[in-house]
Amino acid sequence: MKKFFGLLALAIMLSSCASLQEMFNSIGNSFGSAGSSGGNTGSQSSPLSRSSKAYVIPASYETAYSYRTDTPDPKMKNIPKNIEANRVNDPAEYVRQIAAYINENSRNDFERVKKAHDLVAVLVRYDAANFWANTVPDQSYQNVLKTKLAVCQGYSELFKKLCDELKVPCDIVIGFGRGVGTSPFAGDTPTNSNHAWNIVTINNENYLIDCTWDSGYMDGKVSKQSYTTDWLFLKPEQFLCSHYPENQKQQLMAKSLSSNEFLKLPFYKPKFFEVVEHIDQDLFAINQVDGKLVLDYTVKDGFDIIYSIFNENGSRQFPNNVFSQQEGGKYKAYFSFPAGGKYLLRIFWKKVGAKTGESCGELGIISTTGNTVQYPTQFSSSGKNIEIISPIEMPLQHGKTCAFKVRVDNKKVIAVIYGKNFVQLTKGEDGVFSGELEIPAGIKELSIGIADSEKGRYEYIVRYQVN
Repeated sequence: MKKFFGLLALAIMLSSCASLQEMFNSIGNSFGSAGSSGGNTGSQSSPLSRSSKAYVIPASYETAYSYRTDTPDPKMKNIPKNIEANRVNDPAEYVRQIAAYINENSRNDFERVKKAHDLVAVLVRYDAANFWANTVPDQSYQNVLKTKLAVCQGYSELFKKLCDELKVPCDIVIGFGRGVGTSPFAGDTPTNSNHAWNIVTINNENYLIDCTWDSGYMDGKVSKQSYTTDWLFLKPEQFLCSHYPENQKQQLMAKSLSSNEFLKLPFYKPKFFEVVEHIDQDLFAINQVDGKLVLDYTVKDGFDIIYSIFNENGSRQFPNNVFSQQEGGKYKAYFSFPAGGKYLLRIFWKKVGAKTGESCGELGIISTTGNTVQYPTQFSSSGKNIEIISPIEMPLQHGKTCAFKVRVDNKKVIAVIYGKNFVQLTKGEDGVFSGELEIPAGIKELSIGIADSEKGRYEYIVRYQVN
């Protein structure tokens, strides 16, 4: 999983029966309408960040969101040679020619801004070497074009220059970004700016854009190019989960959040909101639990959510302390925390059938006690609707009779497998496969497999340890 991701003095108790909308409202946030990416530091103060102008919040994002395609405009990946020839020797002329080229190939300002965003995100690479060495060079648009390297200030400067030439109003925003080096327990200080992004005005309405984070991410101390449109025209209530501007008006919220309110927000990335439809519990940056946690949520068709628990600094994973499954079209995730202390709960999204996922969020957990419960290991199900009804805890015990119950769509055979032995489960009228097995002595593990026929090849869906 390629993208892994302050301190809130008061840990907040989890409560139930709240939607994502209610989650924000519960901490005083009022929406104006309707979650690491690297390369997010190195900005310097700018007078543009203290603009006193009033910002208009779009009533509908339908048009803007149609440009969030996760695909760069091919024309911005293949700049004509006569224009490219000026990039190093005459950056000002390059910008003029690029703007004319964009105008010739665009129907409206949304397309113009999308193309400007794509050029910056594809052309420029995050200057990780100079960032980590604290030797960040000139971040003017001219130097960024010449070197094709920048930190966030350079990305935002170049994007603004392109928008200025395109006659699209654009501001640079200075503020705090939850990116590399930040975590729920890191003691983040959102009043200390570390990032820069932009606001554009289209049809008299304002939209947030972060070209830096859309260009790639940090893998350790190395920048990786990985284009997205996650941060293009993103709704402000979602943008605010990771970006806190110096000027509160630049939140583009009907009611601005204070820095303390921002610290309470969970770190959700844009893909979280695209994949998760609803989550029943209130979740915050830091959440207090008593050894365990259960989440009820729904996911959009075609996607899966994966959870992982790590220790406080993310150096150790607890793979058998998470279990998730579908229950009647909804999802439930179980978490156990082996000892009292601090943990990171990381959230990943993937398309159904994919083997790996990408980060879409991170939460802090403070467990007041430990919990010895462990859960079986789950495997990719290739998109099948699978519900493990029982057992969902392990280890299983030698000599004890265990009742197995599983529901799987579109499979005719389900079996408990240990060594070379197969014990088939029986399908009932309710569609649940069930059966009992006295756990044999001498085995260390057993699995549940699914197949299209008795002679078919079994695909493992879950594995239990046996004591």
